[in-house]
Amino acid sequence: MTYRRTFLKQLGTVAGVSAFGRLLDVQEAFAAQLPVSALDESNSSSYALLRERYMLDSEITYFNHGSIGTIPRLVHEAHVGYLRVCESNPWLYMWGGEWEEPRARVREKAAATFGCDPADMCITHNTTEGFSTVANGLALGPGDEVVFSSLNHSGAGVCWYHNAPLKGFTVKEFEFPVLDVRDMSVDDVLNLYDQNISSSTRVLVLPHIDNVVGLVHPVKEIAQLARDKGVEIVAVDGAQSVGMLELNVSDLGVDLYCASPHKWLQSPKGLGLMYMRRELQDAVHPMWVTWGQARWRDSIRKFEDYGTRNLPELITLGDAIDFQLSLGTKAKVDRYRHLWEVFRAAALESDHVIWRSPDTWPMSASLFAVEVRDKVSTEVSQSMYQDHGFVFRPFRTQGLNTLRISPNVYNTEDEIARFFELTARL
Repeated sequence: MTYRRTFLKQLGTVAGVSAFGRLLDVQEAFAAQLPVSALDESNSSSYALLRERYMLDSEITYFNHGSIGTIPRLVHEAHVGYLRVCESNPWLYMWGGEWEEPRARVREKAAATFGCDPADMCITHNTTEGFSTVANGLALGPGDEVVFSSLNHSGAGVCWYHNAPLKGFTVKEFEFPVLDVRDMSVDDVLNLYDQNISSSTRVLVLPHIDNVVGLVHPVKEIAQLARDKGVEIVAVDGAQSVGMLELNVSDLGVDLYCASPHKWLQSPKGLGLMYMRRELQDAVHPMWVTWGQARWRDSIRKFEDYGTRNLPELITLGDAIDFQLSLGTKAKVDRYRHLWEVFRAAALESDHVIWRSPDTWPMSASLFAVEVRDKVSTEVSQSMYQDHGFVFRPFRTQGLNTLRISPNVYNTEDEIARFFELTARL
């Protein structure tokens, strides 16, 4: 509560002077409370202290960031501050151009997170919107094929099925051997894609990290393989990787990379990010349009031509990125790896929990699947939540009977130990 009181005290002082009239005042109050080197692997108490910066119920153990993240208290308070600024003069802040420069800074921060040019970064509402934009706006027709695996998320797949009968192209969804993923190598993954890309494949869609078993796909190698086989467009679902991995999208050789920052960047809900290579921007018609098409004809903002949108929420995205950067990108990745190692080691030693994700860290992430022996995953999930406050996602699909665990940096070894203790009693 200390952080919140200090933030509101600073913000209250600002209010007395300008009635929350300036965005800069809110940003300065936010910056003054950012954590500095908050992650310390040698000091386990630092993670408990970090958890205090969030608004999670104290009785909840949250292992479900792969579905939706939780926003830091400090980012939430900044969001509230921007809303108050906006409502002090809605016309000015929404339509008067006062927030165009801050909006541009958010785009720059998002592009830096992706490792791309701001001119190729679009601020959407979620991952699904990015894929729908391309599926709806790309000129595909008879003889063209779109390929993806059964690990593809529906948000990156349904849009192609929806458009296929309208435009005449075909969709090929091949089965990914999820039950064998634990022993798969990079070459095994590459061979699988090689076998399923044909001479008709024009678009290849894949997750960077899938949301079921947490396999980190060798995106750069798959993209090069696809190019060598004549594929024109490689589209990547980065919903589970932005904020999880150190990214350099420009180096991956892909055309589209979409994400939902409400997961691992812990932004307000209702925001998305889309990298689109310039050549693809020229080939895609916007999904929706209003007054801005002439103005943004040669800009990626032609895909943001919504008219009125939630600018306070959008501006807060920049603060969410700053919060994550303040933790240290490498420190975060190291923490994710440590949590993965602790959970995997416990599963391998357990006589009641089975590890169902990749066995090596380079192919893994802080999102993994386990099975509680002889128990139905949906029933385990319900019981662990109702009786003990654990939140994670069950999967009963593609032959799996698993629990998807997706901890964030503030989750602790004690919470993992508690999971194994409680599931042993089921």
